[in-house]
Amino acid sequence: MTTHLVTAVTSQDGILLSRLLTSLGHRVVGTVLPGMTDRLVYLPGVRVEALDVRDTSAFEALVDEVRPGVVHNLAALTSVGDSWAGPDEVRAVNQEAVVRMLDVLLGRLPTAPAFVQASSGEIFGAPATDWAVDERTPLRPVSPYGEAKSGAHRAVVAARSEGLRGTNLILFGHTSPLQPVRFAIPLVAHQAAEVGLGRRGAVTLRDPTVSRDWGSASDFVRAYAAASEARPDDFVVATGRLHSLHEIGRWALAEAGAPDADVLSSGAAPRPHDLGSEHPDISHTRQVLGWEPTVSLRDEVERMVRVARRRITSGVEDDPRYLLGS
Repeated sequence: MTTHLVTAVTSQDGILLSRLLTSLGHRVVGTVLPGMTDRLVYLPGVRVEALDVRDTSAFEALVDEVRPGVVHNLAALTSVGDSWAGPDEVRAVNQEAVVRMLDVLLGRLPTAPAFVQASSGEIFGAPATDWAVDERTPLRPVSPYGEAKSGAHRAVVAARSEGLRGTNLILFGHTSPLQPVRFAIPLVAHQAAEVGLGRRGAVTLRDPTVSRDWGSASDFVRAYAAASEARPDDFVVATGRLHSLHEIGRWALAEAGAPDADVLSSGAAPRPHDLGSEHPDISHTRQVLGWEPTVSLRDEVERMVRVARRRITSGVEDDPRYLLGS
Protein backbone atom coordinates (compact mmCIF):
# COMPACT_ATOMS: atom_id res chain seq x y z
CA MET A 1 0.00 0.00 0.00
CA THR A 2 1.28 3.44 -0.99
CA THR A 3 0.04 6.72 0.45
CA HIS A 4 -0.95 9.13 -2.31
CA LEU A 5 -1.42 12.83 -1.56
CA VAL A 6 -3.88 14.29 -4.08
CA THR A 7 -4.37 18.05 -4.21
CA ALA A 8 -7.77 19.37 -5.36
CA VAL A 9 -9.28 16.02 -4.45
CA THR A 10 -12.87 17.13 -5.15
CA SER A 11 -12.05 18.13 -8.72
CA GLN A 12 -13.14 15.85 -11.55
CA ASP A 13 -9.73 14.18 -11.80
CA GLY A 14 -9.21 14.22 -8.04
CA ILE A 15 -12.37 12.24 -7.39
CA LEU A 16 -11.83 9.73 -10.17
CA LEU A 17 -8.15 9.25 -9.35
CA SER A 18 -8.82 8.83 -5.63
CA ARG A 19 -11.51 6.25 -6.26
CA LEU A 20 -9.17 4.36 -8.60
CA LEU A 21 -6.30 4.42 -6.10
CA THR A 22 -8.45 3.24 -3.19
CA SER A 23 -9.87 0.45 -5.36
CA LEU A 24 -6.27 -0.68 -5.90
CA GLY A 25 -5.67 -0.82 -2.15
CA HIS A 26 -3.77 2.44 -1.71
CA ARG A 27 -4.26 5.06 0.99
CA VAL A 28 -5.36 8.48 -0.27
CA VAL A 29 -5.09 11.80 1.52
CA GLY A 30 -6.74 14.59 -0.44
CA THR A 31 -6.75 18.34 -0.09
CA VAL A 32 -9.50 20.89 -0.63
CA LEU A 33 -9.55 24.64 -0.26
CA PRO A 34 -10.35 25.71 3.32
CA GLY A 35 -14.10 25.82 3.88
CA MET A 36 -14.94 23.64 0.89
CA THR A 37 -17.23 20.70 1.64
CA ASP A 38 -18.84 20.05 -1.75
CA ARG A 39 -18.66 16.64 -3.44
CA LEU A 40 -17.24 14.73 -0.47
CA VAL A 41 -20.00 12.19 -1.09
CA TYR A 42 -17.82 10.77 -3.87
CA LEU A 43 -14.82 10.13 -1.60
CA PRO A 44 -15.53 7.35 0.90
CA GLY A 45 -12.35 6.14 2.58
CA VAL A 46 -10.36 9.25 1.62
CA ARG A 47 -8.89 11.45 4.33
CA VAL A 48 -9.58 15.06 3.37
CA GLU A 49 -7.50 17.99 4.62
CA ALA A 50 -7.94 21.73 4.05
CA LEU A 51 -5.05 23.23 2.07
CA ASP A 52 -4.49 26.16 -0.24
CA VAL A 53 -1.48 25.10 -2.31
CA ARG A 54 -0.21 28.68 -2.19
CA ASP A 55 0.43 28.11 1.53
CA THR A 56 3.82 26.44 1.26
CA SER A 57 4.29 26.05 5.03
CA ALA A 58 0.99 24.19 5.30
CA PHE A 59 1.91 21.94 2.36
CA GLU A 60 5.28 21.21 3.97
CA ALA A 61 3.66 20.33 7.30
CA LEU A 62 1.14 18.03 5.59
CA VAL A 63 3.89 16.22 3.67
CA ASP A 64 5.86 15.69 6.87
CA GLU A 65 2.81 14.34 8.69
CA VAL A 66 1.37 12.14 5.93
CA ARG A 67 4.71 10.99 4.44
CA PRO A 68 3.24 10.18 1.04
CA GLY A 69 4.97 7.99 -1.48
CA VAL A 70 3.46 10.07 -4.29
CA VAL A 71 2.13 13.62 -4.56
CA HIS A 72 -0.32 14.23 -7.40
CA ASN A 73 -0.75 17.95 -8.01
CA LEU A 74 -4.13 18.56 -9.60
CA ALA A 75 -4.73 21.96 -7.98
CA ALA A 76 -5.15 24.68 -10.60
CA LEU A 77 -7.40 27.37 -11.93
CA THR A 78 -8.61 25.40 -14.93
CA SER A 79 -10.48 27.75 -17.26
CA VAL A 80 -8.34 28.91 -20.17
CA GLY A 81 -10.89 31.57 -21.12
CA ASP A 82 -11.15 32.98 -17.61
CA SER A 83 -7.35 33.18 -17.30
CA TRP A 84 -7.34 36.38 -19.35
CA ALA A 85 -9.33 38.14 -16.61
CA GLY A 86 -7.02 37.10 -13.75
CA PRO A 87 -3.53 36.25 -15.02
CA ASP A 88 -1.80 37.06 -11.72
CA GLU A 89 -3.95 34.63 -9.74
CA VAL A 90 -3.54 31.97 -12.42
CA ARG A 91 0.24 32.37 -12.24
CA ALA A 92 0.19 32.21 -8.43
CA VAL A 93 -1.78 28.95 -8.32
CA ASN A 94 -0.77 27.18 -11.51
CA GLN A 95 2.94 28.02 -11.52
CA GLU A 96 4.39 29.71 -8.45
CA ALA A 97 2.74 27.35 -5.97
CA VAL A 98 4.08 24.38 -7.94
CA VAL A 99 7.62 25.76 -7.89
CA ARG A 100 7.49 26.09 -4.09
CA MET A 101 5.99 22.61 -3.68
CA LEU A 102 8.89 21.21 -5.69
CA ASP A 103 11.35 23.11 -3.49
CA VAL A 104 9.81 21.47 -0.43
CA LEU A 105 10.23 18.02 -1.95
CA LEU A 106 13.77 18.70 -3.20
CA GLY A 107 14.66 19.50 0.38
CA ARG A 108 13.68 15.97 1.34
CA LEU A 109 15.89 14.09 -1.11
CA PRO A 110 16.78 11.26 -1.31
CA THR A 111 13.59 10.08 0.41
CA ALA A 112 11.22 12.59 -1.20
CA PRO A 113 7.96 11.29 -2.67
CA ALA A 114 7.39 11.12 -6.39
CA PHE A 115 5.61 14.13 -7.87
CA VAL A 116 3.07 13.87 -10.69
CA GLN A 117 2.05 17.21 -12.18
CA ALA A 118 -1.13 17.77 -14.17
CA SER A 119 0.37 19.62 -17.11
CA SER A 120 -1.70 20.60 -20.15
CA GLY A 121 -1.79 20.45 -23.91
CA GLU A 122 -2.22 24.25 -23.75
CA ILE A 123 1.55 24.52 -23.20
CA PHE A 124 2.07 23.89 -26.92
CA GLY A 125 0.06 26.89 -28.10
CA ALA A 126 -1.22 26.77 -31.67
CA PRO A 127 0.87 24.43 -33.84
CA ALA A 128 0.73 24.43 -37.61
CA THR A 129 -2.10 22.51 -39.25
CA ASP A 130 -1.67 18.72 -39.08
CA TRP A 131 1.46 19.06 -36.93
CA ALA A 132 1.57 16.23 -34.42
CA VAL A 133 2.64 17.27 -30.92
CA ASP A 134 4.58 15.07 -28.52
CA GLU A 135 6.87 15.38 -25.51
CA ARG A 136 9.60 17.04 -27.65
CA THR A 137 7.38 19.75 -29.14
CA PRO A 138 8.50 23.28 -28.16
CA LEU A 139 6.36 25.07 -25.58
CA ARG A 140 4.69 28.13 -27.14
CA PRO A 141 1.71 28.99 -24.93
CA VAL A 142 -0.70 31.70 -26.08
CA SER A 143 -2.81 32.27 -22.94
CA PRO A 144 -2.13 33.15 -19.30
CA TYR A 145 -3.28 29.64 -18.41
CA GLY A 146 -0.88 28.07 -20.91
CA GLU A 147 1.98 30.29 -19.78
CA ALA A 148 1.51 29.32 -16.12
CA LYS A 149 1.22 25.64 -16.94
CA SER A 150 4.38 25.92 -19.06
CA GLY A 151 6.26 27.47 -16.15
CA ALA A 152 5.19 24.66 -13.84
CA HIS A 153 6.04 22.07 -16.50
CA ARG A 154 9.57 23.44 -16.85
CA ALA A 155 9.96 23.52 -13.06
CA VAL A 156 9.15 19.80 -12.87
CA VAL A 157 11.73 19.07 -15.57
CA ALA A 158 14.32 21.10 -13.65
CA ALA A 159 13.50 19.34 -10.36
CA ARG A 160 13.86 15.98 -12.11
CA SER A 161 17.36 16.97 -13.23
CA GLU A 162 18.17 17.55 -9.54
CA GLY A 163 17.07 14.05 -8.57
CA LEU A 164 13.35 14.38 -7.82
CA ARG A 165 11.07 11.73 -9.26
CA GLY A 166 9.05 14.36 -11.10
CA THR A 167 6.65 13.58 -13.94
CA ASN A 168 4.53 15.82 -16.17
CA LEU A 169 1.32 14.41 -17.59
CA ILE A 170 0.55 16.61 -20.60
CA LEU A 171 -3.21 16.25 -20.47
CA PHE A 172 -5.43 17.10 -23.40
CA GLY A 173 -9.16 17.65 -22.98
CA HIS A 174 -11.03 15.10 -20.90
CA THR A 175 -14.51 15.12 -19.50
CA SER A 176 -17.06 13.27 -17.36
CA PRO A 177 -20.31 13.91 -15.47
CA LEU A 178 -18.14 15.53 -12.78
CA GLN A 179 -16.86 18.34 -15.02
CA PRO A 180 -18.60 21.68 -14.37
CA VAL A 181 -21.12 23.01 -16.89
CA ARG A 182 -18.93 26.05 -17.60
CA PHE A 183 -16.84 23.73 -19.81
CA ALA A 184 -17.89 22.99 -23.37
CA ILE A 185 -18.86 19.32 -23.36
CA PRO A 186 -20.78 19.38 -20.04
CA LEU A 187 -22.62 22.42 -21.41
CA VAL A 188 -23.54 20.45 -24.51
CA ALA A 189 -24.77 17.52 -22.40
CA HIS A 190 -26.80 19.79 -20.10
CA GLN A 191 -28.43 21.68 -22.97
CA ALA A 192 -29.21 18.48 -24.85
CA ALA A 193 -30.90 17.06 -21.75
CA GLU A 194 -32.96 20.26 -21.52
CA VAL A 195 -33.96 19.90 -25.18
CA GLY A 196 -35.04 16.31 -24.54
CA LEU A 197 -37.12 17.49 -21.58
CA GLY A 198 -38.78 20.21 -23.67
CA ARG A 199 -37.13 23.04 -21.75
CA ARG A 200 -35.26 24.54 -24.72
CA GLY A 201 -35.28 24.23 -28.46
CA ALA A 202 -31.66 23.71 -29.45
CA VAL A 203 -28.08 23.34 -28.25
CA THR A 204 -26.43 26.75 -28.60
CA LEU A 205 -22.65 27.15 -28.39
CA ARG A 206 -20.12 29.90 -28.99
CA ASP A 207 -18.59 28.04 -31.94
CA PRO A 208 -19.83 24.53 -32.80
CA THR A 209 -17.12 24.14 -35.47
CA VAL A 210 -14.34 23.92 -32.86
CA SER A 211 -12.55 20.56 -33.01
CA ARG A 212 -10.38 19.16 -30.24
CA ASP A 213 -8.87 15.97 -28.91
CA TRP A 214 -11.21 15.12 -26.03
CA GLY A 215 -11.40 11.90 -24.02
CA SER A 216 -12.93 10.31 -20.96
CA ALA A 217 -11.59 11.46 -17.59
CA SER A 218 -12.00 7.94 -16.23
CA ASP A 219 -9.42 6.86 -18.80
CA PHE A 220 -7.07 9.75 -18.12
CA VAL A 221 -6.75 9.16 -14.38
CA ARG A 222 -5.31 5.72 -15.11
CA ALA A 223 -2.31 7.58 -16.47
CA TYR A 224 -1.71 9.20 -13.06
CA ALA A 225 -1.67 5.80 -11.40
CA ALA A 226 0.65 4.36 -14.04
CA ALA A 227 3.00 7.35 -13.91
CA SER A 228 3.33 7.08 -10.14
CA GLU A 229 4.98 3.68 -10.58
CA ALA A 230 7.03 4.35 -13.73
CA ARG A 231 10.35 6.08 -14.26
CA PRO A 232 9.87 9.87 -14.12
CA ASP A 233 9.39 11.54 -17.49
CA ASP A 234 6.96 13.65 -19.51
CA PHE A 235 3.95 11.94 -21.11
CA VAL A 236 1.29 13.16 -23.54
CA VAL A 237 -2.14 11.87 -22.49
CA ALA A 238 -4.77 12.12 -25.22
CA THR A 239 -6.90 10.00 -27.56
CA GLY A 240 -5.31 10.86 -30.90
CA ARG A 241 -8.77 11.57 -32.35
CA LEU A 242 -10.46 14.91 -33.07
CA HIS A 243 -14.17 15.66 -32.76
CA SER A 244 -16.09 18.88 -33.33
CA LEU A 245 -18.55 20.33 -30.85
CA HIS A 246 -21.20 20.05 -33.57
CA GLU A 247 -20.61 16.30 -33.82
CA ILE A 248 -20.70 15.99 -30.04
CA GLY A 249 -23.93 17.99 -29.97
CA ARG A 250 -25.52 15.59 -32.43
CA TRP A 251 -24.54 12.61 -30.24
CA ALA A 252 -25.93 14.33 -27.16
CA LEU A 253 -29.24 15.23 -28.79
CA ALA A 254 -29.70 11.69 -30.06
CA GLU A 255 -29.13 10.33 -26.54
CA ALA A 256 -31.57 12.91 -25.17
CA GLY A 257 -34.28 11.70 -27.56
CA ALA A 258 -34.19 14.82 -29.75
CA PRO A 259 -32.12 13.81 -32.80
CA ASP A 260 -33.78 16.38 -35.07
CA ALA A 261 -32.98 19.40 -32.88
CA ASP A 262 -30.32 21.85 -33.99
CA VAL A 263 -26.80 22.65 -32.79
CA LEU A 264 -26.48 26.41 -33.27
CA SER A 265 -23.86 29.13 -32.94
CA SER A 266 -24.56 31.91 -30.44
CA GLY A 267 -22.55 34.36 -32.53
CA ALA A 268 -20.43 35.32 -29.52
CA ALA A 269 -16.83 36.32 -30.15
CA PRO A 270 -14.27 33.53 -29.76
CA ARG A 271 -11.98 33.60 -26.75
CA PRO A 272 -8.63 35.34 -27.30
CA HIS A 273 -6.03 33.29 -29.17
CA ASP A 274 -8.22 30.21 -29.30
CA LEU A 275 -6.20 27.23 -30.46
CA GLY A 276 -6.56 25.33 -33.68
CA SER A 277 -6.79 21.58 -33.94
CA GLU A 278 -3.83 19.73 -32.45
CA HIS A 279 -2.88 16.13 -33.17
CA PRO A 280 -1.26 14.70 -30.04
CA ASP A 281 0.99 11.66 -30.39
CA ILE A 282 0.75 9.24 -27.46
CA SER A 283 3.35 6.75 -28.72
CA HIS A 284 5.75 7.43 -25.85
CA THR A 285 2.99 7.15 -23.25
CA ARG A 286 1.74 3.90 -24.74
CA GLN A 287 5.23 2.42 -24.82
CA VAL A 288 6.40 3.42 -21.34
CA LEU A 289 3.20 3.52 -19.28
CA GLY A 290 1.25 0.92 -21.22
CA TRP A 291 -1.59 3.45 -21.32
CA GLU A 292 -4.11 4.09 -24.03
CA PRO A 293 -7.74 5.24 -24.03
CA THR A 294 -10.45 2.62 -23.75
CA VAL A 295 -13.69 4.67 -23.47
CA SER A 296 -15.00 6.37 -26.61
CA LEU A 297 -15.90 10.03 -26.35
CA ARG A 298 -19.38 9.25 -27.64
CA ASP A 299 -19.99 6.76 -24.84
CA GLU A 300 -18.82 9.34 -22.30
CA VAL A 301 -21.05 12.06 -23.77
CA GLU A 302 -24.08 9.78 -23.75
CA ARG A 303 -23.42 8.99 -20.09
CA MET A 304 -23.14 12.70 -19.35
CA VAL A 305 -26.51 13.37 -20.98
CA ARG A 306 -28.17 10.71 -18.83
CA VAL A 307 -26.64 12.21 -15.69
CA ALA A 308 -27.58 15.75 -16.74
CA ARG A 309 -31.18 14.65 -17.19
CA ARG A 310 -31.17 13.04 -13.73
CA ARG A 311 -29.70 16.19 -12.18
CA ILE A 312 -32.32 18.39 -13.83
CA THR A 313 -35.29 16.22 -12.88
CA SER A 314 -34.15 15.32 -9.35
CA GLY A 315 -32.52 18.59 -8.31
CA VAL A 316 -29.68 16.53 -6.79
CA GLU A 317 -26.30 17.84 -7.94
CA ASP A 318 -24.05 15.11 -6.51
CA ASP A 319 -24.77 11.41 -6.20
CA PRO A 320 -22.26 8.52 -6.47
CA ARG A 321 -24.64 6.82 -8.90
CA TYR A 322 -23.78 9.54 -11.42
CA LEU A 323 -20.35 7.94 -11.79
CA LEU A 324 -22.13 4.93 -13.24
CA GLY A 325 -24.07 7.07 -15.68
CA SER A 326 -27.38 6.72 -13.88
